[in-house]
Amino acid sequence: MSFESDWRAWHDERERVAGADYGPSALESTNWLISEPAAVENVPGLWAVGAEGEIRGTELGVAGATVTLRRGEALRFGRRELRVFPRRETVALRVFNPARPQRERFSAIDAYRPDPAWRLPATFEPAADESITIVAIDGDQHEAPIAGRLRFEIRGVAHELTVTRNVRGGLGAVFADGTNGIETFPFRFLAIDEPDDDGTAVVDFNRAYLPPCAFSDQFVCPLPPAGNRFTAPIRAGERAIVLGR
Repeated sequence: MSFESDWRAWHDERERVAGADYGPSALESTNWLISEPAAVENVPGLWAVGAEGEIRGTELGVAGATVTLRRGEALRFGRRELRVFPRRETVALRVFNPARPQRERFSAIDAYRPDPAWRLPATFEPAADESITIVAIDGDQHEAPIAGRLRFEIRGVAHELTVTRNVRGGLGAVFADGTNGIETFPFRFLAIDEPDDDGTAVVDFNRAYLPPCAFSDQFVCPLPPAGNRFTAPIRAGERAIVLGR
């Protein structure tokens, strides 16, 4: 496939997932639970966290029916779907609703035209036993190890990007740039292929993508670390979601 057709296939898949019935635009609520059963809006019964991080639903209205929901599992009540969201010592019950207005109005993901000039050669410098403070959009903080830093140039000016290693392989980053809040969402995510053995890599900003919290404010996305906040405008990748009437 050509560069542009390959990008188009990636972009089309991103839009398909974003607009799916139970995709990110369908997230209606994130409900942080405790061991004491409590009601969750728009969901029958009472819900609490079990001793092993599972979620238990009780008093579901059918002869005192109960359910247990574990990580990776989903449960539907009508069209709403419930999922477990663990975050270290806390656990939330997420409710996805295909009838959420923002999902029903989702139309497309606006993006810059793909440009090979934004595929930047980079050098990867691994970091041994180094961590940074990750701050989430809701203020939660935790320490996380980093994989290293990618060094590259934008119009002859040196930049570096702090990256983590993804569970499924490859590197990932959260970054901000000079287009944020004007042309693009306040920050974006980027996946980078695993560097070669000699440390050479490619940072392809054409694949910069919107974080889940662009589709629903019920996601708790990580914010860019200080070193990943660029003043230079990066006019590549996804810009914003498009909502129809």
